[in-house]
Amino acid sequence: MDFSTSVYDSTQHNNFYPAESTGKSLSFSELSGFITQLLSTLELQELGGVYFQQLNTLLPVVGFSLSDFDSRWVYGNAKISSTLMDLPLQGANAVNGDQAHVYYYISSPLSLSQREGLFQLHDLFGKQVKHALSLMRVQQMATKDVLTGLGNRTGFEQSMTRQLGWAHRHDDPFALLVIDLDNFKYVNDNFGHSEGDKVLVHVASHLANVLRDEDEAFRYGGDEFCCLLDCQTQQQLACAAQRIQMSINSSNYLSRLGISTSLGGAIYRDGDTISSLFDRADNALYRVKNSGKNSYHAA
Repeated sequence: MDFSTSVYDSTQHNNFYPAESTGKSLSFSELSGFITQLLSTLELQELGGVYFQQLNTLLPVVGFSLSDFDSRWVYGNAKISSTLMDLPLQGANAVNGDQAHVYYYISSPLSLSQREGLFQLHDLFGKQVKHALSLMRVQQMATKDVLTGLGNRTGFEQSMTRQLGWAHRHDDPFALLVIDLDNFKYVNDNFGHSEGDKVLVHVASHLANVLRDEDEAFRYGGDEFCCLLDCQTQQQLACAAQRIQMSINSSNYLSRLGISTSLGGAIYRDGDTISSLFDRADNALYRVKNSGKNSYHAA
């Protein structure tokens, strides 16, 4: 998708708006319908879609992005000729901790009343975003593994559900890696469970450092980890698995304990469910486990 890189600055680009406000203000019924739609969900990704649908019917907004929260949350079909307007979301932080912004792609000049309408709608959207982010924080508390800080099994299943929905709607594949630690039982049996916990934390830190912002890592249970990756091809998935394996194998601490990793991978196929995708990756993992460990195989 091609987007314009020009950013609107109200102090320098007033000529973007017609001299006369030829557009009409939003009516009470339009605002009422808009608010009703916004209140229909507190799921941030879905909220973005609902918001864009309403914007697109009321104003010449052809594209909309919540990329400060997730690079994939881009809605509409903006052209290179579109003008980009960047508005802050007060009280909301992006994933990098900075002030979050919303990005609007506008197909034709806005009248003054349309501009005021957009600011009004943006403000209403921002209030619902705050509620959505609060819900997200509560959900994250319930979906985090206390020991490693990664997502837990519940978090994995929730993220998988979202990824499957996105892949189905947008024909945008993703990949799953299932990771099992080799010789972990030996560490627990010979050095105690506290040492085993240190191994899990150490592995989790390697996963967090190697993965990109758009990827997610989870402790599925015991010494098994899962990663949801923004990979569309087997080559991309193999490269991701190699990065993980090289990072863990480079650890002197894990090497001294004899810890390595076996990995199984699978890429989303049309019609996949959580179970079918996981089973393919898990079966690939056990092929590795049964043929010497410390390697990677794709389904």
